[in-house]
Amino acid sequence: MMGTAGAGEPNITKCGAGVSGLDPSSERLKMWLPVLAAILVPVCTALANRCHHRLIRFYRQRFLGWFKTCLTGMSPEERAFRYVLTNSTHGKPESVLSTLDEWCGKYERVTSTGPAKGQILESVVQRSGPVRALELGTNCGYSAIRIARLLQPGAKLYTLEQDPKTAEVAEEMMLVAGLKHTQFQVITGSLSEAIPRFKKSLGVGTFDFVFLNQGQGTDYLKDLCQLEEERLLSKGSVILANSVTHSGAAGFLSTVRGDPHYRTSFHPCTAPYEKDITDGMEELVFLKDDGKRN
Repeated sequence: MMGTAGAGEPNITKCGAGVSGLDPSSERLKMWLPVLAAILVPVCTALANRCHHRLIRFYRQRFLGWFKTCLTGMSPEERAFRYVLTNSTHGKPESVLSTLDEWCGKYERVTSTGPAKGQILESVVQRSGPVRALELGTNCGYSAIRIARLLQPGAKLYTLEQDPKTAEVAEEMMLVAGLKHTQFQVITGSLSEAIPRFKKSLGVGTFDFVFLNQGQGTDYLKDLCQLEEERLLSKGSVILANSVTHSGAAGFLSTVRGDPHYRTSFHPCTAPYEKDITDGMEELVFLKDDGKRN
């Protein structure tokens, strides 16, 4: 028994030595913990806040919209139109726009423009004074109303929407705002098919103003090149591209900013109904005489 106890003693001593050997590193760790906490806590808090806002946006803009569509069979644009019909003053563009802003701010965002970018859009339209204006991407008709209501008598807005159902809602929205069919025309179909129709079927020579408003910039360059190829731009034509801070617009920006056929300027702003998120619009002026690059 004594031998057994003695045999165990070296093991106990060995373990004790191991524990005491960890003490210096443990002390150092305790010393660094406040420093690490001072660095990591603010970073983790910022990341949590950022993800928190993104999760809320995803929940409101994606999940709830999808769920309501499944539940009611109505698209977000149709739901917004129904709200406008009930809560706006018909025949008043300002009332329809403010009601749409209210809907987008409280419930579902159905436009990529909104008040801040809407003011930039209207400023560019007023400055350019177009006779023939083009919008690529009608969506719910929000930006189309902002453009068309500023056009001079005899001027006209052509707005393209790929989805026929959305195009129908947008047209009704514009009529409720008090706009007439002599002031605008909604065209449906793919942009690649619709753009060549302007000269052949609609008798449009060139556009003085173009608003690129479809998607998040991934097709801006392709659409701009097609407008050039169809000779729908003339010297002095103004193009305004929406939401160019998205990654999809990076190629478009790098190309046009280095192209001597365009004079460009950037308009910084906030994202629609999201004051904590930066956004921007790019303005281009076409400088060629023949409406096409060599």
